[in-house]
Amino acid sequence: MGKVGPLARRFGIRRLALGVGVIAMSLAMASPANPVTGSTSAPEPVPPPADEFGRGTPQGTVRGFLDATTPRNYRRAMSYLDLRRIPSAKLAMRGPELAHQLRVVLDNTVYDLGTISDEAEGRPEPGLPKSRELVGRVETDKGTFSILLEQVPRDDGVLIWQFSNVTVSRIPDLYKEVSYGIVGERLPPFLVETRVLRLALWQWIGLAALLLVSWLIACVVVRPGLPLTRQVAIRVGFDVGDPTFGRAISPLRGLVGLSVFKAGESALALPVAVHPIVAGIQKFLLVIIMTWLALRLIEVMSQVVRRRLLRRHEPPSQPVIDFVQRGLKILVSVLAVLMLLEAVGVQVSALIAAIGVGGIGVALAAQRTVENLFGGLAVIGDRPVQEGDFCRFGDQQGTVERIGLWSTRLRTPERSVITVPNAQFLTVQVENLQERDRILFNTTLRLRYETSPDQLRWVLVRIRALLDTHPRLDPDSSRVRFSGFGASSLDVELFVYVRTRDPNDFLAVREDLCLRVMDVVTAAGTAFAMPAQTNYSASAGIDPERAGAAAAEVQRWRTEGKLPLPEFPLKTRS
Repeated sequence: MGKVGPLARRFGIRRLALGVGVIAMSLAMASPANPVTGSTSAPEPVPPPADEFGRGTPQGTVRGFLDATTPRNYRRAMSYLDLRRIPSAKLAMRGPELAHQLRVVLDNTVYDLGTISDEAEGRPEPGLPKSRELVGRVETDKGTFSILLEQVPRDDGVLIWQFSNVTVSRIPDLYKEVSYGIVGERLPPFLVETRVLRLALWQWIGLAALLLVSWLIACVVVRPGLPLTRQVAIRVGFDVGDPTFGRAISPLRGLVGLSVFKAGESALALPVAVHPIVAGIQKFLLVIIMTWLALRLIEVMSQVVRRRLLRRHEPPSQPVIDFVQRGLKILVSVLAVLMLLEAVGVQVSALIAAIGVGGIGVALAAQRTVENLFGGLAVIGDRPVQEGDFCRFGDQQGTVERIGLWSTRLRTPERSVITVPNAQFLTVQVENLQERDRILFNTTLRLRYETSPDQLRWVLVRIRALLDTHPRLDPDSSRVRFSGFGASSLDVELFVYVRTRDPNDFLAVREDLCLRVMDVVTAAGTAFAMPAQTNYSASAGIDPERAGAAAAEVQRWRTEGKLPLPEFPLKTRS
């Protein structure tokens, strides 16, 4: 029994192998099974270790970089840059330098930190791989460049976000394009790298100095006493001695100062993010200065118009000038308010539409007022009458005392004051008696019927001679004619123009003419008739002999058949 043959040994080994296999299969079948629940549970993922620099998200990387570069901790800021392509020997010196240059580039890049993804996976960008995210774009003379973040593995394999190596490789070139320029490069690092509200300390000092220099230049260039300023003002027609001209100089100073500031602003190399703020402030100030200047120019031009009207011996239409001046000021002020609202980001289109609708409603509600306003403008512009003129309108007459925008005021001969709305004033016939070059005297002389024809002829001749020789009358258009037979008088028409425009002077001439006509009538041996009713006897005023002769001639016409009645042949007219 101490010896075991080869066959026995072969079967023993097989049995051992079979037993080991059975045990292994049993363990494999028993291990995944849960005797209680009969289900499997997946292992919970182990969170990656936290990044001490906050580079787990794109927004955290940008925020951390800004927080590190604000106090000039560029050695910490270099941890946010993918510097794998920088040789290890140059990393300690090159890394902080690149971080400093990138901060300058970011200051001149338009970006919004709030729109950068705060998720570990980032936000997919069109045209970019999944592991990259856009921070912003830099505008240079050579084109537009993108500032990108890239998800890269940390030394222990954890994925973090850093500024991509493509961006890092472009930092030196971008820095040359958007750096602080020759001024910033020559200043001490403290002035360049110390920032207050995203501006370097030297830029704040430069802004203050530029403002002061701009104002000093404006005060030196624009002065009322400068010969150039005075010559330009005189050529335009301004009165340099008028206080209004001095007030117009102030907004000109502001405009020149703003222009000087705009020209020197480029030397400050302000960050791109600050440009919209500075441009908005400049636009705001420009609107205010231009509005101020426009209001002053309106006042000056109004004075110029008044003086030119006086030089032409034309009475200045003071209400029109005042109305136009006030209207232009209101228009300029409204436009300025709209532009200021637009400068601060308010959408003015809806406001303009609301003002238009409101204006239509106001115009409809104040229709009569608007009608009187335009009537006043028509009266003032067309000038059918002027202040001081004596006129007749409708059944009223009086002297114009004031022409306003809404009404016209007249004083009647009874010394009462009539106020007429301008819309009504234009609807009636207005007769300007003040504009007459001559005043008509037209009357009818009524002589008694007892006046003989020769007496009447003598009266006509003498009155005609009176009209021709009177120094205050116009003989070319005067006439005196026997005009007809009145109910109780022989009517003589007297028509003559008196050479005067003054109503009081006309009354004096008319009085003198009437007295002289009375002398002529008295010298002729006749008199003026008075309305009366006369009783005649049967034979009074009848000449029997002449009456018989007339009756005989009519009888002869009948006998010969030549009575020209009821028709009157042309051949019998002589």
